[in-house]
Amino acid sequence: MENIKFNLPDFNYTEYDWIQEDNVTILDRASEFEQQNLRYIEAGYNHDNSMYYRAFEVEDAVHNFCRTLFDGYSVGILKQPPGQTLPSHEDTFYKFAKINNVDPYECCRVNIFLEDWTSGHYFEINDTPVLQWKRGDAIIIERDELHLSGNMGMQTKYTMQVTGVKNELKRR
Repeated sequence: MENIKFNLPDFNYTEYDWIQEDNVTILDRASEFEQQNLRYIEAGYNHDNSMYYRAFEVEDAVHNFCRTLFDGYSVGILKQPPGQTLPSHEDTFYKFAKINNVDPYECCRVNIFLEDWTSGHYFEINDTPVLQWKRGDAIIIERDELHLSGNMGMQTKYTMQVTGVKNELKRR
């Protein structure tokens, strides 16, 4: 786990076209991810408590920022409503690695908090809680790092995830 800080551009992430997802649906995902989802279902997670929204169509200011991190990247904005949990999991980088013809173990994800922390917002990586973040604080997530996210608060939690090849990450 590595923490970094960015000065983010202004952009209107709350108004994007959102795709609803959850952590129990098994569809076109890596076999490792499917096994994680089966464990979630056995533990009692379902569509109603592991749901979130993701937006992939973002404005130019976001793409310009992402290019300061990686030459080649994918970006998604996540919107986690109150009462929702993304259980402990490892990112597989399945689609990014497949599209870019790279080994998933060469990939990383920069998880950037888009708003200051509020009570009830939670992130954990490698059994270490991350709290009290500020807008622009970020965590670099590598292939084998367990992490989770929850929103037990009263306000929606927003994060941006920028995925690329880790040895190409430009630290500012």
